[in-house]
Amino acid sequence: MIRLNNNSNILNKVKALLVIFFLLFTEAGFSQKLFFEGDKNANDKNGIVAQVGSIKITAEEFVYSYEYGPAFPKREKNSKLIYLNYMINEKLLALEGYEKGVMKNESTKELYNDIESDLATEEMFKKEIVPKVKIDDTEIKKVIEKKQTEYQLRWLYADDSPALKYYLTQLKNGTSFDSLFNAQLNDSVLIDDRQLTSSLFNIYMKNPQFAQIVDTLKAGKISDPIHTDDGWYIIKIDNISKSMITGEAEYNKLKAESIEAITKSKMDILSDQYVKGLFSVENPIIKRDAFNVLRSYLGKFILSPEKYAEWELDSKLDVALANLGLKREEKNPGLTLVECKNCKISMDAFIIWYRNREQYIKFSKNDLIGFSKSLEDLVWVMVRDNFLTTKAYQKWYEKSDWVKKQSSWWKDKIAYSAYRNELASSITLNSEEQRLVDEKKTNSI
Repeated sequence: MIRLNNNSNILNKVKALLVIFFLLFTEAGFSQKLFFEGDKNANDKNGIVAQVGSIKITAEEFVYSYEYGPAFPKREKNSKLIYLNYMINEKLLALEGYEKGVMKNESTKELYNDIESDLATEEMFKKEIVPKVKIDDTEIKKVIEKKQTEYQLRWLYADDSPALKYYLTQLKNGTSFDSLFNAQLNDSVLIDDRQLTSSLFNIYMKNPQFAQIVDTLKAGKISDPIHTDDGWYIIKIDNISKSMITGEAEYNKLKAESIEAITKSKMDILSDQYVKGLFSVENPIIKRDAFNVLRSYLGKFILSPEKYAEWELDSKLDVALANLGLKREEKNPGLTLVECKNCKISMDAFIIWYRNREQYIKFSKNDLIGFSKSLEDLVWVMVRDNFLTTKAYQKWYEKSDWVKKQSSWWKDKIAYSAYRNELASSITLNSEEQRLVDEKKTNSI
C-alpha cells in the first residue's frame, strides 16, 4: 500500500504554490489564442524574452504567467520587468532542481503526471466539446442585462421547518420583515451574513436556484419560502438598479465576458453528459470492504483520536480486512477499490490522487455516516477523473503541442518549488537563533 507521508511538508508547500495558479491559468484553456490572435501575434508568441541555461522563456509563457500569476508584482512600477526577474530566478532554481534529481522523486512525478493528465483532459474537452457549444445573440443580450442589473436584497434564514413556520406566522400576523431581519442578527450572525448587493448575473453564478427566484421579484416584495440543501430562505428585494453602458469599449468587455460565461455554462452541461456516457459504459462499482479499509486508513490521518475511537474505525478495519482474507501485519497485495467493466481502479491509485489534492479537500466530520458519504463522493470524483484521463490518453491528447508546451512550463514550476522547499528545509537554527525566532513569534501574538 502507498503510505500517506506525515513528513510530506515539502510537497504540500509545492502543491499550495501550484494548485491555485493552475486553476487560474487553465480558466483560459478553451481560448488558447487569447493573447496571440492574428498571424503577427502568433509569430510573436515564440519570441524569446529570456534564456536561463537550457530553458527559454518565450513571450507566450511570460504573458500567460504574468496574466494569471500572483498580483503583488503588478502593483509595482516596471511590474513586467519585476515579474520577468521572478521567472528568471524560478528557472535558475528549476535547473538546479533538475540537476539534484528532484523530478525523480515519486511524489513530484505523481504531481507532474496529475497536471499533465488534467491538461490532456482539458485539451480533449476543447477539441470535442467546445465546438458543440452554440451561442446566439439573444443569449448574449440576456446575460449582458443580468450583468447590468444590480440587486440589493436581504433574507430571513430558517434551518428547519419549525423556524420557518415561526417566520411565516409572524409575517402573516403583521410583523414587519425589517423587525424579523434585525431580530436574527447577533454576535455569530452578522448583517453581511444576511444581505447582499450584487448583479443578477453574479447571483446566478453562485446560486442558480436563488437567482431564478430573485429574478421574479419586484423591489419591496417578499418571496415565498425557498428550500435549499442547508435550510429555508425568505427574500426581500430592497432595490433594483440598472447601470448604463458608457461606450463601445465597455459593451465589448461585457459581451466578451457574457460569451465566456455562456460557453462555460454550456460546456459544463455537455461535460456532464460526456461523463455520464463514460459511466454508463463502464458501470463502476465501489468495493465495500476495500472502501471500509480506505475509510479507516484515511481516518487515522484526518480525524481526531477521540472521534476515530468513538466511531470504532479500528474494529471496522479488522472486519473489512478479515472479509478480504487479510491481516494488518500482512503486506497489502493491492486492493481493488472500484471495479469497472473494462478496468479496475486500486486503492493505491485513489491515495495518489487524494495526496495531490488533500489540502483542498474537506470531509464531513459530524458523524460516521456523513464522513463515509463525503469519502464516497470523493471516490466518484476520482473515478470520473480516471475515466476522462484514460479517454484523453487513448486519443493521444497528451502529445498535442499545447499540452506538451504547458506541461514543460509546469515541470519547471514543480522542480523550482520542490528544490526551493528542500533548501528551506535544510536550514537549521542554532539555539540562539531559535530563541530569537520564538521571541518574535511571542511578541507578535
